[in-house]
Amino acid sequence: MQKLVIVVIALLVLCLLLRLSIGYFSANRIATGLVMSEGSMPTLSGCDNLLNCTASTASEKKNRVEPIAYQGPDSEVIKQIAALIAAQKNTKIITQNTNYLHATYKTALMGFTDDLELLLDNDSGVLHIRSASRIGQSDLGANRKRIEALRTLFKGKI
Repeated sequence: MQKLVIVVIALLVLCLLLRLSIGYFSANRIATGLVMSEGSMPTLSGCDNLLNCTASTASEKKNRVEPIAYQGPDSEVIKQIAALIAAQKNTKIITQNTNYLHATYKTALMGFTDDLELLLDNDSGVLHIRSASRIGQSDLGANRKRIEALRTLFKGKI
């Protein structure tokens, strides 16, 4: 019985250390899909051939979602969506300006840090969106679900 208690305690300590190390390493990586090219408008990378990323700029169907359409003043779109994101649990706005927003989401169980980026396309009246996990090979659909949940929250706001 005493050996069983020791084994259980050792497993709990290992799980705790694993959780802390995963959270630490994913939080300290900088992940951004913003592509700045001299002489052209910024874009979000398409994250094609990645299983842990979903974007409206992706060319492959498995990674692609539709951008978020909006109506209303361009100046209010990022502000409105930033307020929706900030109201969610385990989120942090990293960068926000008039046409770009970068936020992070921290998963509750394992402490993974995921990045969400939005880029306003004033000419076409859409908000391009990209959500990507910083570590791991697959996100099990979490990034697509995050985007669709945000789309639902945003619908009708602008």
